Amino acid sequence: MSSIWLTGADGFVGGWLRSALEQQGKSWTALGLVSPGESKFGSFAELDLAAWAKGPPEDSVAAWDSLPEPEGLVHLAALSAPPACEANPELAQAINVDGPRHMYEEFLKRWPECPIVHVSSGHVYRPAAEPLSEEEELQPINVYGATKLDGEAMAMEFRAKGHRITVVRPFNHTGAGQLPAFALPSFAMRLAGLEVNGGGTLAVGRLDAVRDFLHVRDVVKTYLALLEHAGKVDLLNICSGKGVVIGELLDSLVTRFQGDIVVQQEEARLRGAADANVLVGNNQRLKDLLGYAPTLDVDALLDELAADARARVAAGESLEQA
Repeated sequence: MSSIWLTGADGFVGGWLRSALEQQGKSWTALGLVSPGESKFGSFAELDLAAWAKGPPEDSVAAWDSLPEPEGLVHLAALSAPPACEANPELAQAINVDGPRHMYEEFLKRWPECPIVHVSSGHVYRPAAEPLSEEEELQPINVYGATKLDGEAMAMEFRAKGHRITVVRPFNHTGAGQLPAFALPSFAMRLAGLEVNGGGTLAVGRLDAVRDFLHVRDVVKTYLALLEHAGKVDLLNICSGKGVVIGELLDSLVTRFQGDIVVQQEEARLRGAADANVLVGNNQRLKDLLGYAPTLDVDALLDELAADARARVAAGESLEQA
């Protein structure tokens, strides 16, 4: 018996990826801090990349022997919220670079031919007004992007040794269940909270920034499609190729909630030079490989985020991170 191994399987993207595999009738093995729960499709082993940064823990490595044989690995695990990385650069380095290095060393000793999709980020690029292709200048402007770029270099070292690794650079992606530390779920959940009280003030940061969004469902499907091609190409953007202004998305979200809402910029929510003006990807290389690239239905996404936010607020989820 074999399965697709997933690091970060207990996270937001990991949950969507597990669901995608189950819909295809495929088994998964979750590597993460917390078991994602019982499933006839899945198995679990603990993976603490901050601990792995100091070297492979013997008990964690030994636990792999009882798991299903991997037929592929999607490395999702990361400290992925840019403000969290700015607040703790050492932890970002441990989770995004050093821990994965030791994990790959041990994994590839056992399964040197296993295909790997290494998930990086569009934040590795130097922001530019035009859509960014894979050949563009790499000059991250925040700690998150810098550690993801170092993680790419680490993965490419293993690729250079003949291992079947492809690095992917996803741009922004969201959907139901994302932590409110990220912009769109933050807006939606706080709007849902204000709706309960009949309205109020929504504090925001920068609204003129332009981002390239996809639904997380389409991103994870792309990861699985690329797993079949892992090693054939070195790296790929995963993006829609179209930018949208954050403020326009917020305006559309506001219309989905009841009550008098006042949007007000708050100095504490501004990230200064660590927040790119424009970050949009070029997806031509992905189209050339797969014959297609994912697109975004903005209205459907915002409807989903609004419904998800109402449900989470009604269930009592904290808005502290929002």
